[in-house]
Amino acid sequence: MRTLLRPCLGCGTSVRGKPRCADCERAHARAKRARRPDLDDAAERKRRARLVADHRATIGDWCPGVPELRRGAHPSADLTADHLVEVALGGRPDGQLVVRCRSCNSARSAWVATGLCVAAGLTTPAQPKFPTLLESTDPGDREGPVVT
Repeated sequence: MRTLLRPCLGCGTSVRGKPRCADCERAHARAKRARRPDLDDAAERKRRARLVADHRATIGDWCPGVPELRRGAHPSADLTADHLVEVALGGRPDGQLVVRCRSCNSARSAWVATGLCVAAGLTTPAQPKFPTLLESTDPGDREGPVVT
């Protein structure tokens, strides 16, 4: 089965299986590198790739999880290298890395971005409390809870 054609996000021409045509993808990557030149470091990419390869060779496709977010270890083939101490929190760009799956890496990055980790002193964040239909103040309310 072939993927459907969709318009390129840059120029609108039809592309299959990707968000941008080759020309727009090159321009997008160039603009991204201009905004974050620290990400365009071949040595850093090699260091991360080597760490992931070593992890796979010794442990296999296994993510250690994120204890701060109560995410336990689990199997995963989509492994990436993440800073042990986030650069956003004062860690060094060439600092120690840890291997995590892309999902755990994204969850931890989002947690850091919200500032919850700083407020919690890098401990387990408070679990958000979402109202349910049972917590509605009006027993006749069938539309859902009223959040104040």
